[in-house]
Amino acid sequence: MKYLEIDNGRVFFFFDESGKDKKPIDLITKDDILKLIQRALDDDKFEMDPYDDTLVQNAAHKVIYKNIYQKLDDLLKRRISFNDERAGLYRTAINAYSHDQNHEV
Repeated sequence: MKYLEIDNGRVFFFFDESGKDKKPIDLITKDDILKLIQRALDDDKFEMDPYDDTLVQNAAHKVIYKNIYQKLDDLLKRRISFNDERAGLYRTAINAYSHDQNHEV
């Protein structure tokens, strides 16, 4: 699914295919960014329009999208290793917690 798109010189983000929640990127919040990161990690079909400063006419959108695009693109390139690392951290915590619980009984 596409989460970020360039349309008529502006950039928009959204979280459902209907586009009902489509918002201009200059209104993005920290929570929205975290949600995009989570989707990028979990959705194998995560898409976004490639950054092209000739297509983005709004100056604020250009700066914001360039930064977000670069970070998400890097994350997508490292998604497999990042997910493996994340799973390893959870596994370590679960094992440590399980070990502590077994000794308390």
